Amino acid sequence: MDTESYLEVSNLDRAGKREEAFKLLLKLADERHPLALVELSSRYFSTEGYSPPVYPLEPDREKSETLAKEGERELRRLAEAQDGEAMRMLGYLHLSLLCPFPKNVDEAKRWLHRAYEAGCYFAANDLHTYYLGSDMEKARYWYREAEKHNCRVVFNEQCEP
Repeated sequence: MDTESYLEVSNLDRAGKREEAFKLLLKLADERHPLALVELSSRYFSTEGYSPPVYPLEPDREKSETLAKEGERELRRLAEAQDGEAMRMLGYLHLSLLCPFPKNVDEAKRWLHRAYEAGCYFAANDLHTYYLGSDMEKARYWYREAEKHNCRVVFNEQCEP
């Protein structure tokens, strides 16, 4: 999945170019970029609390829900083509971390595991965090997997060798 053009939205927002960032977000959403659709869903739910501030929108829950579903469809399309990052983002979506989306923890876990199996080793960090509260042995395993693949971005003293 191409994330470079999507990340430019955040760069523009951080530079204080909110209107330019919003126009790019709309363009990407029109092009069916899954993360742009999901981000736009989140913004139509509420733009309060964004840091840095983003282009203000009137809340529209119906539009937010529609965009979230469209984003999920596009992520699933990419996941079917074995895009591990799309699988990882589906995990995040089902944990309700990206936008208001019905939470389904089992589905999220399944997508995170599939992401790792597809070669998106960064998902090991997410799986480590996922298992922290329920299965410390699995949390340690995924912590080591992230380390093994040189992509660990979390630190947990309990999981250090």
